[in-house]
Amino acid sequence: MPANLPPEYYTAELRFKQATIPQEKILALEELISTVPKHKGTDKLRADLRRRLSKLRDESLKKKKSGKGDLYTVEKHGASQAALVGFANSGKSSVLAAITNAHPVIADFPMSTVMPLSGMMPFEDIQFQIIDLPPVGNDSTDGWVSGILRSAHMLILVVDSCNDPKTQTELLLDQLKIWKIPLMKTGEDTSQAGSLRPKPAVIIVNKTDTGGRAPEMTDMKRMYGAHFPVVSFSALKKKGINELKNVLFTSSGIIRVYSKEPGKEPDMDSPFTLPYGSNVLNLAHIIHKDFVRSLKYACIWGSAKFEGQRVQKDYLLHDRDIVEYHIR
Repeated sequence: MPANLPPEYYTAELRFKQATIPQEKILALEELISTVPKHKGTDKLRADLRRRLSKLRDESLKKKKSGKGDLYTVEKHGASQAALVGFANSGKSSVLAAITNAHPVIADFPMSTVMPLSGMMPFEDIQFQIIDLPPVGNDSTDGWVSGILRSAHMLILVVDSCNDPKTQTELLLDQLKIWKIPLMKTGEDTSQAGSLRPKPAVIIVNKTDTGGRAPEMTDMKRMYGAHFPVVSFSALKKKGINELKNVLFTSSGIIRVYSKEPGKEPDMDSPFTLPYGSNVLNLAHIIHKDFVRSLKYACIWGSAKFEGQRVQKDYLLHDRDIVEYHIR
């Protein structure tokens, strides 16, 4: 039976062949697998790709010789990196599968996730890297899990709506305090936080497809909604995905900015991502170091008072601004 592979497969295959480092290969291969249609003609191909994926995941595990800190490392990809945090059977792997191109092991038994696994979550014209980790509360993994959480940009706390989500949330928050991983609360000013800068956090109340979960969601939003975004989610029925994506972008603290050359149309397919509060000069540093020295002024489309307004180097950029640089 012919495979009848779609055009997306060959595009993803090219990205996989061009990948150079293990984590890039894993992400590209996960995307490649997701493009293969499921029928008898592709059984052998899908099995071969999954074997290659399993081998790549094993090779990507890096143990530090010192024996301290993170035993595993996860290279950052995309606009922002968010790590899933939760107890056994909270549904972290199901969440990862619902919002990304990853293919985690999903099972009812504890510890089905034994190593870091990441996938890319598309949001409009950018992508977020989402990392699934072993559950909190296991002595054999907590050491390196906490290390990955410290390096992630954001945390996603996943709690099971069927199993006392308020207690789960309190226990997760307590454990993060023990690990000295502070979380940013809504409206909190973290500009003077020093080296322990609080991380944005989102709470997912998972498995809300089960009947009678409305009181739990009401209680969760009443208790935590003033401090963190609380999202009702069903990985099984794929409900809450769009809300989660919007919340993650809003919480990430990043903006998308597009560049253009004088007299040409802007490149709207590949935005630069910068922290909120970045200015024209900050973007110039990213585009090319010579821009900083040679920059005369910039023109802005988007947040400016009028389209193409000429601005100075310290002009604050906003999401979806288009910047045209004029060089000496």
